Amino acid sequence: MASDKARSRGSGTVDSEARTRASGPLKWFVRLSLTGRCMVMAGLLFVTICAFFAEENWRGRRAWEHCRRELESKGALNWQKFIPAPIPDEQNFAAIPFLAPLFDVYPKPRAPGQQRWRDEEGRERAINFATPLWRNNARDEPPVPRFEGRMTDLEGALASLRNQSNRSSSLPTQSSSRAETAATLLAALEDYRPVLEELRIASQRPGCRFNVEYDAEEPMSILLPHYGVLQRVTRVLELRASAELELLQFDASFADVMLMLRLATCTQNEPFVIGLLVRGALMKRAEQIIWEGLARSKWSEPQLRAFQEGTGKFQPLKELDWVLRAERAAFGGVAFQYIRGHKNELRALAENDSLFYLLAGPNGWLDQEQVSYHRLYDQRVLANFDPASGHVEPHLIDANQKVLEQELNQSVIWHHTAFCRLIMGNLIKTFQKTAYGQNRANQVITACALERYRLAKGRFPEKLDELLPTYSEGLPMDVCNGHTLKYKLLPDGQFTLYSVGWNEKDDGGMVVMKPDGSDIDSNQGDWVFPAYVAK
Repeated sequence: MASDKARSRGSGTVDSEARTRASGPLKWFVRLSLTGRCMVMAGLLFVTICAFFAEENWRGRRAWEHCRRELESKGALNWQKFIPAPIPDEQNFAAIPFLAPLFDVYPKPRAPGQQRWRDEEGRERAINFATPLWRNNARDEPPVPRFEGRMTDLEGALASLRNQSNRSSSLPTQSSSRAETAATLLAALEDYRPVLEELRIASQRPGCRFNVEYDAEEPMSILLPHYGVLQRVTRVLELRASAELELLQFDASFADVMLMLRLATCTQNEPFVIGLLVRGALMKRAEQIIWEGLARSKWSEPQLRAFQEGTGKFQPLKELDWVLRAERAAFGGVAFQYIRGHKNELRALAENDSLFYLLAGPNGWLDQEQVSYHRLYDQRVLANFDPASGHVEPHLIDANQKVLEQELNQSVIWHHTAFCRLIMGNLIKTFQKTAYGQNRANQVITACALERYRLAKGRFPEKLDELLPTYSEGLPMDVCNGHTLKYKLLPDGQFTLYSVGWNEKDDGGMVVMKPDGSDIDSNQGDWVFPAYVAK
């Protein structure tokens, strides 16, 4: 019996081993079948992805080629035509020793360790000009240009010098009157006189061309340090001109305002939207001083005529169409071309979440992005106004802004609007800022004409028509509706001059402030020329 059991155990072992040997090929076959299926599925997925990429590349390339041909027929991609022509140094305002180092660089390719700037000391001198007067609040922000019926804050400027200048111990902590403050500030500003005199002499040169790197492969890498320098210089001139008016130094103040006007218009040949906005800020400071003199009836007839002519050179609405088309050629043409050849740059830009999808997607999606950029530029940006008319239609601009925001909030993958989000998001807001600046300039020119009339007649006119043709070449336009500015002669002999504003409604000269009272709400109420009440 023992042997039977042994045989039985032996037989079981044999059967088990036989089953094990039989199951090995089966498992191998099953595994092979599963692996084969995975490989087939992976192959099908790979083929599908390749087909998808090929189709998307074909669609994108086809769409962009069609768009490109149409744009090139209109010259819309020709960045070169927007680059200002060179000017001989002896005729170039920007070639003076104070400004030239901003763009004086060693040519590429530079040797390892070689510095970029030829005159680093001169560059730093320009960039840091008047820094104590530029960053003057708790958040270290530049002073905002104001034009709202108040005199320039001379005491605030002195406080900035006390807080940030190494001459703080020599500046008194308190002044008994605005005139005393003006005298103290003028003395403190003497440090800046050499640079201001250099600029004043150079302002007689007929041309101005800063040596901007217009031939840069990537337009977004172009440096524009001169805009900050011009703003700092104009800030010093604003303070000095206001102090000079306070001390009855009218000719000196007039000369400073004329230099401010020159600085505000010297970059009009530059094809940058940011340049247009900076010019508006510079003009606002000049117009503030003109207003201060008007409020005190201190300007002479020749000075008023000079202000009319100088302010008339500032035409932001005409410039806006030009700089928008230049920006389109730069970003809609050169920038996309650069990114196609430098995918690492796209990776850097992809820190913006909306661009991330392009890194893993077909190249045709970048083509679709370029097509979307130009489509929206035509439909939502350039369609906003007719520059030849000299006015805007706020309701049309607001409608385009609303539709653009809706389109940019759609899926970037399906609508290919990632670059539009990055570049175009705030572009339409430039229209209101530009219209406001143009309207302000129109009002200043008209106010100077009204003051010339008052000097000759002893009173302001009943109607603006009486300014023609002696004091004004034409009736001033309201940029928000294309009609003449609103004008009312008041019982006290003063006047109200205003535009109907962005709401296109005559609110009777009412100004609406923002809820926090920080500034005028340019969307509501009228755009009013400040009354002559010194505060």
